[in-house]
Amino acid sequence: MGKLQLPERLRWDHNAWYRRWLLRQLPSGAGSALDVGCGLGDLARSIRATSVTAIDASARMVERARATSTEVRWVHGDVFTHELGLFDVVTAEASLHHLPLLEGLTRLAELTKPGGRLVVVGLYSRASFADLATEVVALPANALVGLAKWVTGQRTGSHDPEMPVVWTAPTLAEVRAAASGITPGARVRRRLFWRYSLVWDAPEVH
Repeated sequence: MGKLQLPERLRWDHNAWYRRWLLRQLPSGAGSALDVGCGLGDLARSIRATSVTAIDASARMVERARATSTEVRWVHGDVFTHELGLFDVVTAEASLHHLPLLEGLTRLAELTKPGGRLVVVGLYSRASFADLATEVVALPANALVGLAKWVTGQRTGSHDPEMPVVWTAPTLAEVRAAASGITPGARVRRRLFWRYSLVWDAPEVH
């Protein structure tokens, strides 16, 4: 996202940093869950639901994820065209920016059952003074966390070399505008390490 790069030994996984928060947003006792853009499946394997489906457009990512667990239903396919059904929980961790924003968020909302919950942790591009002000704090904090992880032996790497990379992302203003039209009432928050969160409860059908 144009941010200053740390030395390789100090880089770390920003998505994993927010994963525990994301999991806390999921309702307990969910019957079905879908993780969109599952990658290697770290999030999907952590979701507690009666059944968990995970989909990714990369055959290689799904192949590697499938080798790690038989408890998740791993799907190689296009989320726009694959028949998936409806889910009590839908998650997207650093994957929505791989899709056109409006169409992607619309599809995520369509996959969420009435009364279900959609949780997104995504990347955004710098575009405003507030973004730059946040970066003033994020850059040294990023280095300090990386240093702490390296010193304590917790470093797990910042990015798997086989994981697809997209260097563009919507601005936070664009995400908020899309959410207001597609998922009204969604809670969109700026997060420190170049991420935003979106939590939306799909209305019940009466």
